[in-house]
Amino acid sequence: MAITVCLQYDDVEHASGWLHRVFGATQLSWHETDGRVSEAELDLDGTPLLLRCATAGDVVPPPVQVPLLVTVEALDTTYRRVLAEGSAVTGAPEPDRDGRRAFTTTDPQGYRWTVTEATVTDVDADRLLGTLTDLCTPYAVRVLATLRVPDRIDAGVTALEPLASACGADPDALGRLLRYLAHRGVVSEPEPDVFTLTGVGRLLCDRGAPGQRDWLDLDGLGARMDLAYRGLLHSVRTGTAGYEQVHGRTFWADLDAEPALRAYFDALMMSQQHVTAPQVAELYDWSGAEHVMDVGGGSGALLAELLHRHPHLRGTFVDRPIAAEAAARRFAAEGLAERVTIVAGDFFSPLPGGADVYVVSRALTDWNDRDASAILRRCADAAGAAGRVLVVEVLPTEPYVPYRSPFDLQMLAVVGGRERGLSDFRDIASAVDLDMTTVLHGRAGLTVMEYVAARRTEPANVGEGTRVSS
Repeated sequence: MAITVCLQYDDVEHASGWLHRVFGATQLSWHETDGRVSEAELDLDGTPLLLRCATAGDVVPPPVQVPLLVTVEALDTTYRRVLAEGSAVTGAPEPDRDGRRAFTTTDPQGYRWTVTEATVTDVDADRLLGTLTDLCTPYAVRVLATLRVPDRIDAGVTALEPLASACGADPDALGRLLRYLAHRGVVSEPEPDVFTLTGVGRLLCDRGAPGQRDWLDLDGLGARMDLAYRGLLHSVRTGTAGYEQVHGRTFWADLDAEPALRAYFDALMMSQQHVTAPQVAELYDWSGAEHVMDVGGGSGALLAELLHRHPHLRGTFVDRPIAAEAAARRFAAEGLAERVTIVAGDFFSPLPGGADVYVVSRALTDWNDRDASAILRRCADAAGAAGRVLVVEVLPTEPYVPYRSPFDLQMLAVVGGRERGLSDFRDIASAVDLDMTTVLHGRAGLTVMEYVAARRTEPANVGEGTRVSS
C-alpha cells in the first residue's frame, strides 16, 4: 500500500521549485492548464507528493492546519537552503522534546514544515560503520566483472564447473565468490552450483549499463582510478593527487605511456560529450559570435557539434599534439576541416587571440584552484576586453549539495582537482579579473557559465539563465 501526500497550491510551479531546492524533491510529471502548471507529481525521498492548484468547489483547509514533518540527515544544510530561499523559520535548529534537533519553516503557500534531524541507534551506527568500511564487496563485484562471469551466465553457462572453466577460475574459489554475492543481490543460486543473474548482475554484462563493466574491470583505467584512493592519505596530508603514490606516475603520464589507457579515456570523454555538446550548442546564444575557440578540446566532439549546429561559426581547436592530431582527423571526416584551425598546445601556455568565445569544457575540475585560475587567466588574456570565456561543468548532484557525492574526493585522489559550486567558480575567475555574467542550467547538472573581463567601475551583474535544455 502506498500513500500519496496531496497539497493545494496557488502556484504549483513555484512550490515544486521550492521543494526541489530545499528538500531535493524530484519532479516526476506535471500537467498544464491554460499555459500554467496545474498539477505536479514529485518524489520526496520515496514519498510521493501531488501538488495541485485549487479549483472551484475544492474544500481547502488553511495551510497552517496541515502539519508536515520531514526527517533529514543533513539538518544544517537544509536549514541553510531554507534561509537562502528567504523562507520564514522559527529559529536556528534546536532539540525537540525527544532530544532531536529540529526547526520549522513555511513554504510559499504557508504550509508549516517541521524539519527534524535523523538519528541512529548504537546498533544502526555499528551496522552503518561496517557498511562504510567494507572493502570485500567492492572487490568481489570487480572480480566478477573482470572475469566476465555475468556475460557467461547471460550466455547460458550457469553451472559452476563449466562457468569456472570458461572464466579460467578455480571452481571452489569462484563458488565462494558467487555465494557471497548471492547474499548481496548480485546473483542468485536457484539450485546447488547453478547461478543466475539478478537485475544488479545484468548491469555488469557488456550489454548492461554503458561503460559499467569496463569501469569495474580490474585490468582497466577505471580500476586504476579507483585504486588511487589508496593514496588518499597522501592527498589529505599534502593536498595533492595520490595517483602517483599508488601507480608510480601521474594520471596524465599514465595516459601518455599506455595507449590502451589513453584510448579508454578518450572514449570515456567522447561519451560525456554526447551528453554535453548538444546542450551547450542549444543553451548558449551563439548568434553574436563568429569565432569560437575550444581550449583543451579533447576529442573535438564539442567543437564539431557547435559547428554543425551553427553554420555561421568557425572554430579553433587547442590541445596537446596527440589530441590535436586525432581531432584534425575527426574534423576532416565530418567535412569541417576548412572551418577549423588546429593549434597544438595546452591551456597553461599563451592562447591565440581573436576569438569571440573561449570555451573550457569539463576541464577545470581536474585542477586545483591555483591551476584552474591559471587556465582562466590564459583565456582572459586571449579574449581581451571584447571576448567572452565560457566554462562548462557538471555539478555532481542535482540539486547541488557540496560534498554529497564522492566526486570531490575522487578528483583529489586521482588528479589533485576538486568539485566546485557556482560561488567557487565565481571566486577563481574573480582572481584573474573575470566577472561571471550568466549561468545557464541544462540536464543532469550541466552548467554553462559565461565570463567577461571585469569592469571595476560598476558591480558585476550575475544573471541566472532561465533556459533549461529538455
